[in-house]
Amino acid sequence: MTASYVLAIASVLVASVGQIFMKREAGEKHASFFAKFLNFRVIFAYVLMLLSLFLNSLALRELPLSVLPCITSTSFIWIILLSAICFRERPTVKKVCGALLIVVGIIVSRADLGELWALITGAAG
Repeated sequence: MTASYVLAIASVLVASVGQIFMKREAGEKHASFFAKFLNFRVIFAYVLMLLSLFLNSLALRELPLSVLPCITSTSFIWIILLSAICFRERPTVKKVCGALLIVVGIIVSRADLGELWALITGAAG
């Protein structure tokens, strides 16, 4: 089961790196319409996306279906971090708020709400 979690996280990270390659290439000038799509960065990004799909499929063999969307949703957070590192982009307030909402959503979806409520109200015995 632990290996499936590693595969799921690796899938998200690989896809995020692929998106960074796509974004880097999107800002470049190209000689023709086809040159925009038939170059190393774009082809490598597509290979990374296929690898991500493969890793995701392997992870789904053992992970509960309710877990994988939580892991996959962290891709938005990774993109924000990688964009800051690779492109020196400053995250906007909206992006930070969105990332925080994703984290809160993951916590809420995975938490035992009865136990959490007891913890908040001090009713835990």
